[in-house]
Amino acid sequence: MPPIDWVVGRGLLGNAVARTLDREPMSWAVDWSQGAASRHDLHTGLSRLYATQADSYRIFWCAGSGVTSTGADVLQREAAVFAGFLEDFAGIPADLRARTTLFLASSVGGAYAGNPDPPFTETSPAVAASAYGETKLAMESALREAVATYGMRGFIGRITNLYGPGQRMGKRQGLISVVCETYLTRQPATVYVSLDTLRDYIYEDDCAAIVVAGTARAESLALGDCALKIIGAGTAVSIGELLGTISRVRRRRPLVAFGGGNALGQAPDLRVRSEIWPDLQQYVSTSLPAGIDAVFRAMTTSVAHPSM
Repeated sequence: MPPIDWVVGRGLLGNAVARTLDREPMSWAVDWSQGAASRHDLHTGLSRLYATQADSYRIFWCAGSGVTSTGADVLQREAAVFAGFLEDFAGIPADLRARTTLFLASSVGGAYAGNPDPPFTETSPAVAASAYGETKLAMESALREAVATYGMRGFIGRITNLYGPGQRMGKRQGLISVVCETYLTRQPATVYVSLDTLRDYIYEDDCAAIVVAGTARAESLALGDCALKIIGAGTAVSIGELLGTISRVRRRRPLVAFGGGNALGQAPDLRVRSEIWPDLQQYVSTSLPAGIDAVFRAMTTSVAHPSM
C-alpha cells in the first residue's frame, strides 16, 4: 500500500511539499488561532491519519509563524503545540508508530546564529542567538526524544533562507519577496543588516524536493533514530550581491533603505556545507535569477488578479 502523507502547516514550505508529493496528502484543517484549538485539531487529524491502513505514514511538520524577531511568548506557544502533538503518539498503537516517519522543518539561522565559525555542517555546534533559535532547537530535541520513546523515525531539516512565489507577504519575512514588492508598491524596503551579510537562498520547490526525498530515505533508519540535514542551495551570496541580482533581473534598482531597526539574532555569515546525504543536492535546480523572476511574476499576477 502507498504511504499516507500529512502536511501540517500550509505556508511557503508546506504548500511546496504538498505539490511535490506523488499523491495528494491527507487534507485536514488546523485552527492555529489559539493553542487549545490547535491541539484539538491536531489530535483529531492524527486519529484520522491512522484510520486508514498503510505500509507507512509520513508527517511533514511545516507549521510555524515565528521569525527571528518574534517575541518569546508567541514562540513558546508554538513549541507547546508541537510538544502536545508529540505527546499524542503515546496513544497510537506501537505497530502504527513503527511505520511512521516525522519531518520537522527547522532553521539554519536559528541553529547557528550564535556560532562564529562558518561554514556550518551538521556536526557544527548549534548556538542560538535569539528566542527563535532557542525554540527551534527545543523542538528538534523534542522530536528526537519522541522518536526514541515511541519507536518511530525522524528527519530534521535545518533550512537556509527559503523563498518563492508562495511567500505570505503579511508575514514580512523573506528579503527577496519584500524587495520585489517595492517594484509594485513603490514603498521602500528596509534592510537592517550589512550589505556584506552572507545568506544561502533556496527556492521553495527545490527545498520541498529535498524534504520529500529525505523523508522517504529516513524510512530506512532504525526505529528510534532521527536524521539531521542542512537544506540549502549550497551557495551563499551577500545582501549586496542579492540586491544587484534583483536589479539585473528587473533592469531597475529596487527601493531600499538601510539602517535602523532591530537585527537581533542575525548572524553576519551563514554559509553552510551539508555533509549528510549530499546526493540530495541534485534537487537544487533553480538559479537565483530564475527564482527572483518567478517571485516577481507571481506578485504581478496577484496584483492584476487578486482572487487568484
